[in-house]
Amino acid sequence: MSVVDGQSHEVKGNMLFDEHGDQPYWALRSIFSHEINGGAKKIEVEVENELWEISLNHQKSGLKPTDDDEVDQLYEYRMNAYGHGERKIPLLIQPRLDWNDDDRPQSVPDDLGEATNVKIETAVNLEPDEIRRLFPKLLAGVFSQLGVQWYDDYFTNQLHEYSGLTTWELYARINRGIAQRLVEMDGILWRIFHLLGDLEGSKFEYSSDNTEIIGYNHQVRVDTKAANQLLPDNQHGKQLKHYHPQHVRDDGKDDDPLYHPKFGVCFKQHWDDDGSVAWTDRHDLRAELHDNLINILEWADIPIEPDSGVFVEDDHFSPTAADRTVALMDDPTPEIEASQHSILTKTLMSICDSQREQDMLKEVAYADGGRKHVSELEESVGSSSTIYRALDKLSGVLESDNGNVQYVSEKIREQVTETINVTKDVIESKTQILEDMLSVDPDDLERAGRAWQNWLNRYGAEIKEVSGRKTIRIREILSLAKSKAGEFAPEVVDWGRIAWQNAGRDPAEFDDAVVIWDNPDGGTTGKRVSWLVRQIE
Repeated sequence: MSVVDGQSHEVKGNMLFDEHGDQPYWALRSIFSHEINGGAKKIEVEVENELWEISLNHQKSGLKPTDDDEVDQLYEYRMNAYGHGERKIPLLIQPRLDWNDDDRPQSVPDDLGEATNVKIETAVNLEPDEIRRLFPKLLAGVFSQLGVQWYDDYFTNQLHEYSGLTTWELYARINRGIAQRLVEMDGILWRIFHLLGDLEGSKFEYSSDNTEIIGYNHQVRVDTKAANQLLPDNQHGKQLKHYHPQHVRDDGKDDDPLYHPKFGVCFKQHWDDDGSVAWTDRHDLRAELHDNLINILEWADIPIEPDSGVFVEDDHFSPTAADRTVALMDDPTPEIEASQHSILTKTLMSICDSQREQDMLKEVAYADGGRKHVSELEESVGSSSTIYRALDKLSGVLESDNGNVQYVSEKIREQVTETINVTKDVIESKTQILEDMLSVDPDDLERAGRAWQNWLNRYGAEIKEVSGRKTIRIREILSLAKSKAGEFAPEVVDWGRIAWQNAGRDPAEFDDAVVIWDNPDGGTTGKRVSWLVRQIE
């Protein structure tokens, strides 16, 4: 099945060049100082059949010259290029000199010698590779228009390994009526917020702005740990964004693309545990953003095929098929919800014979703001010591913050508000999980997209990263001998390998993984995938 591709929106980062040391910087300084009088405005240059309007400017740098430099002040040089529609490339060219240890700025690595940095400052509607390719051509073109001599090889060589991306967003524009599924009260963004918002040790935010229209600007921001709960292969924190233009278009203008909102998935350095992403890893980052974009749309029950009719073309986004296969994973929120249900049910069943604890659960659930002070509970529950004993018993459901009793998560509070007896719902949820696992036919495992999730469901498998190597745990009895009970492990793993590849993933990663399963004797067995596959060749 083909899926829609995402359009690159905002890009920030650094392109570091050291092939010619700091010579490009000093060449720019000479041009700005002696030939173009500090800058130039609105110079038109045609590059790759696109007309660009370019302005040049300069500003003082906060960096100090080295002792060997015959200048008192360093400058930085700005190039703003505006192309078709909203395409723009704002760049700041900065010196990276051979500072000694005492004078070296904190932003410059100790082992970096002379170089020139080109900072990308929120480029719009371009891929990073486009920015990299166009920049030297635009600079050479504007200097040619100005009659200034320029060495065309500058900024054309390979980027230094310290080059990286600090922001990158992919988006799709979606029909306004359909896009409401993302931001409605039981939509996927709210479900993610309620179900992951209390993940211990994670950083997580939801901002909701409905000033102009419902869904004017909704953002869910998750760090790496929380992002990994959404898709197990997520390596980076990110923002999930549903937003309209600054000035929302009037109702009834369906022929105006900007009448319809964007849904974007954005990597930002602030939400990533490891900071910026190396330029050499940009393709992996784009794939991760695309995987999140497509899977979240599907979890919201929004069609993901490019010809589905739900996507709206604008000046830069066109609903075309992606040239890669996306691994379609099951919506993780029901599983997380089932886990919270399980905690709640176990706790409630343990106190089902105590009316006082049930009264406390109800009072806090219906309290204004979702919290009540211990002193306010004494009349219905008992003394403060009784309340604190009940809190110990209700650990995992209620907590006390300086005497204010509240639920550990808004989702659990909602569940208690609906009903105290949730046992039936939990049983149904767990039953559905088992049905999902047992209903997948091995013949179905070669379907692209769903292949990997189907295999995981069929064999109750999960995959984790352990010491840099993937470990696959299969919760089903397998055997290394066809004559024993259980399915033949090498065949099961080979089906998994096919599913992994059909989901668009690197087979080398799978071949290097270790598989662990339950064997007929009651123990567990672990083998490398590469070894298992050889057993059926």
